[in-house]
Amino acid sequence: MIDRITEEKIKESAKIVDVVGEFLDLKKKGVAYTAFCPFHADKHLGNFMVSPKKNIAHCFACGWAGDPIKFLMDYDKKSYKEALMWLAKKYNIPCEDAKDYAYTPAPPRPPIPQLPTLELPKYVMAGTLIDEALNQDNLVRWIRRGICWDTIQRKRVEEMICAYFIGHGKNGHTIFWQVDEESRIRTGKMMKYKQDGHRDKVATWNFDYIHATLRRHRDPKTGQMTDEPPYPYPHLFDPDKQEMRQCLFGMHLLNRWKRKDVDQTVCIVESEKTALLMAIAYGNHANQVWMACGGIENINRDKLQPLIDQRRRIILYPDRDGIDKWRQKCEQLHYDRATIDTKPVTEWWVPEDGEKADIADVVIRMVNNSKPLTTIADVEREMPQAKPLIDKLNLEVENDRRTETEG
Repeated sequence: MIDRITEEKIKESAKIVDVVGEFLDLKKKGVAYTAFCPFHADKHLGNFMVSPKKNIAHCFACGWAGDPIKFLMDYDKKSYKEALMWLAKKYNIPCEDAKDYAYTPAPPRPPIPQLPTLELPKYVMAGTLIDEALNQDNLVRWIRRGICWDTIQRKRVEEMICAYFIGHGKNGHTIFWQVDEESRIRTGKMMKYKQDGHRDKVATWNFDYIHATLRRHRDPKTGQMTDEPPYPYPHLFDPDKQEMRQCLFGMHLLNRWKRKDVDQTVCIVESEKTALLMAIAYGNHANQVWMACGGIENINRDKLQPLIDQRRRIILYPDRDGIDKWRQKCEQLHYDRATIDTKPVTEWWVPEDGEKADIADVVIRMVNNSKPLTTIADVEREMPQAKPLIDKLNLEVENDRRTETEG
């Protein structure tokens, strides 16, 4: 009989990724791992998720869930005691009952065959690039009218909205299309924003991906929404035949402004909105291109490999709350031309930017505070054709933003 103290030590030592990885071929997916579920005839890589943080595995298709011990009992048909002894041997935990137990690692398995990368037809993206749904796209409206861009920056607004393929959804989403260096459309991230340009995290359906919407439908039997087969648009996306692999937002711009005599730098930030705003504010694309990885955990060598293959200089600009994490990520890249710049969110930062500020929060605050904002200035900016009349009437600007705020 295994004593209670040893039993608890075994449970604390057992890691779900180690145990499941002995029997299944795991594939990294964000902060978790995925594999084909061994408890049903699984054909979709992504149903069976292994979470190191929670130390459990779970299949979203058949419903199986369990810790390392339950996995050994259900998959390898071990008893509870046998599972404990197997783990004691694996982790070299002294245990009287496990002395004579033979621990045999699972034999090597063939790797999971890699499915082709999803490539959406261009017409799927093209239909979102027209201004038909613009009235509900709060982010684009804010970028056009809510920021005190200077003359050069204002000319870049429309150019960058087009260059980055910013789409507009009929339900108010801003769509950030992910197009890779070979101009393949991978997916689109759909996000809702408030009128002040901040994320709307309260609105219903405020976040989604285009590829996810293509496989989601209502089950005629249960009436519930599902993403299980049969898929509604198999000609666009069939998860059993294609795999969606994300790329950096803005990756398609790698060669657009490339000049042979200039070493073009790639500046990487977390959010797509930040990349777009920085491209407008500092749009010298012959020298630098702004891209976004889509999240604090999404910087890895696989995603940056096209940049590394071209020997691009890479600068990471973390959010204020992600400095330490991105320093570590930068080291893990093992790429001699990758550096990190924290100056915008440390030296330029002020408390009003917020503790989670990114480089765009700081820059837009500086842009807005450095320019007058009055009725006449608004007219000149939004209606250039009215300037001759303003000059003729000799109208003067009397109040700046600070005066209006204080008044």
